[in-house]
Amino acid sequence: MVSGRVFGFLSLVVMCSSAVAASATAPLVAHRPIQISGASGRFDYMTVDRGMHRLFATHKGVKQLAVLDLRTQKVLPSVNVGTTQGVAVDARNGTILLGGEDEQRIVVLNRSTLAVQEVISTPGPVDAIALDTRNGLLYGDHDDDTAIFVVSTSRKKLVKSIAIPSGPEFICYDSADNYIYQNIKRNNTVVKVSPTSGKIVSTWSSLPAQSPHGMAIDKSTGMLFTAGQNGIVVEINLKTGKRVSQASIAKGVDQIAFDAGLKRIYCACRGKISVVQETSRGLKSLGTVKAIETAHTLAVDPVTHAVWTTGFNAGGSYFQELTVNK
Repeated sequence: MVSGRVFGFLSLVVMCSSAVAASATAPLVAHRPIQISGASGRFDYMTVDRGMHRLFATHKGVKQLAVLDLRTQKVLPSVNVGTTQGVAVDARNGTILLGGEDEQRIVVLNRSTLAVQEVISTPGPVDAIALDTRNGLLYGDHDDDTAIFVVSTSRKKLVKSIAIPSGPEFICYDSADNYIYQNIKRNNTVVKVSPTSGKIVSTWSSLPAQSPHGMAIDKSTGMLFTAGQNGIVVEINLKTGKRVSQASIAKGVDQIAFDAGLKRIYCACRGKISVVQETSRGLKSLGTVKAIETAHTLAVDPVTHAVWTTGFNAGGSYFQELTVNK
């Protein structure tokens, strides 16, 4: 009899081999998953620490932060952090910041050692987070509620809360125009918030993208991308709030990531990665590839342009690399 762990691993290998063989023109090539030691469990948001050559994934199902060395592709020891979701790298202050869900807090790690350095209490669970180095602040949305929590990254304390409509999902901060952008999935909008006044200054429709989840910004063109779970990503002009273009992706999107070098938007969609090209004429769908099962978040390595995702099954938990198909 084949054990559950071996069977799960073999299934992943077969799946990835089939995906690669299926189309030589696919925008990405999926590689063999890299197993993470320990228990199997659900992941949430991911990010790359370019300066330290590390990949972080909040492994909320086992209450840890999973870490991968991007130079060697070796899994580093996971960090016990509780149930966390959002993750951000604050290079200026030498910390890694995590949004805590069940424990209602921001967890601060030492960037070098990954030891827990500080715990900042919040009035509610924190989902996505966005770092604002211009004002020395961290923004975290209150999971499915009606607030953005604002934390001073130098004083390590909550300084205020900003009222927003119910049902926030992903949050971004644009240093170019000094505004916060928040997806509101329950009413299909993106709200533009001033960090100075703490007020909403504009509300834009995300339609035809319904239940907007992933969001990213191209600072060079002043375009915002927001992806709906109905299988549509839209491009919005940050100056006018008008929809410029749209493209089709797989359904069930969660996190998306923008590769500034290739001008590509990668969308994690329930075990699939959809690829969209930003062009001067609008968004263009490049196709969708299969990834590790349960993959719903991702991050892009800006150095190699590789896309990384995570997933789990009965056999364990995994990182997976997808490289650009040249």
